[in-house]
Amino acid sequence: MSHFPFVLILLTVAFTVIGQMLVKQGAMDLGGSPGRLAQVPAFLWRASTNWHVILGLASAGVAAAAWVMALSRSDLSLAYPFIGLSIVLVLAMSGFVFGERVPWTRWLGAMIVCLGIWVASR
Repeated sequence: MSHFPFVLILLTVAFTVIGQMLVKQGAMDLGGSPGRLAQVPAFLWRASTNWHVILGLASAGVAAAAWVMALSRSDLSLAYPFIGLSIVLVLAMSGFVFGERVPWTRWLGAMIVCLGIWVASR
């Protein structure tokens, strides 16, 4: 099998992570979610016009396109475990980019995910 499916899988992971980081930044720009139902439409409008949210959702679209192409060239049972890399990368980036405190238990979970990806790729 060529390396191209793995490139597509890695693009899927990369754009998924980028999208999550952008949407998180957009959510921070917006402040807290509305406390009353009547405030939801205005909140959704602000979210849908926030550039971070727009670019984050566009990144998700690129990730979806890469994923469809990846699945057209590889088995789902091989490709899907690699999506777990997005969990690990988002965890690492959330601490680095947003200064979030990431407890050791989350790092342990990330290591377990990596171990699972390694086992599944065999």
